[in-house]
Amino acid sequence: MKSTADQQSDDGRQGIQSVEVAGPLLLALARSAGPLTLTALARSAGMPAAKAHRYLVSLIRIGLVEQDAASGLYDLGGLALELGLVSLGRLDAVKLADETLAALRDATGETVALATWGNFGPTYIRLLQSRRPVTINLQIGSVMPMTYTASGLCFAAFLPAGETETLIGNELAQNRSEMLDAPQSMKELEPFLEETRHHGMARMIGHLEPAAARPAGTTRAAERLLAGFNAFSAPVFDHDRRMLFALTVVGSAAHVDESWDGNIARQTRAHAAQLSQRLGFRG
Repeated sequence: MKSTADQQSDDGRQGIQSVEVAGPLLLALARSAGPLTLTALARSAGMPAAKAHRYLVSLIRIGLVEQDAASGLYDLGGLALELGLVSLGRLDAVKLADETLAALRDATGETVALATWGNFGPTYIRLLQSRRPVTINLQIGSVMPMTYTASGLCFAAFLPAGETETLIGNELAQNRSEMLDAPQSMKELEPFLEETRHHGMARMIGHLEPAAARPAGTTRAAERLLAGFNAFSAPVFDHDRRMLFALTVVGSAAHVDESWDGNIARQTRAHAAQLSQRLGFRG
């Protein structure tokens, strides 16, 4: 006869039930904004207060939980902090991102890319091409413009302004001097940044406008890069709430719905959020 303290998982492996019961208490403390009362903690963990108290006594003894002597509130203990720091130190962010890229490509069927912030701006470090017979001119090492690409807008919107203002200023000046069909001032760029922050991700829709709609002498350089393709790019944050990556999906406008609520947008946002969570971000 199997002890009630033991529990067999779906994969047939034997486990300790008491450890699994204590797990929701630790998870509740990890997700809370601060210390909790016994009542609030038990409710969040989905168990009676008396039962929660017994488990908390043991968790306090091993250092995973601590109780303030004055207020009686419970919080994560020193051992929990130590385990968290060790875990963060062992994280391989790019390796985790590779797994997310593969999952996102499988979920969308489109080309996916990962950009990080480099000395010259958003730089692609990973790229998985779509299995569709469509060639997209992206390469690892490519530095993306910040004023008219989804990856660039993502960094421009979510990195601290002090880190981006010089590069953005230089790019806007270049757009003016070359008369590109792209934002040429912060006044023109700001609506794109506000839209990106509002939706929690950047979008770039590639389409050709009638030549008469733009000033005389304006070149089509930006539109040649974008024409016929739509892209969404979502930020990936770490445990310090700092943006590490831009996770981007790009594909033919015939296959990539430009809607903010379309499948591509939802998948991009969801996969970026999952990767952020794995990197310790709690938004």
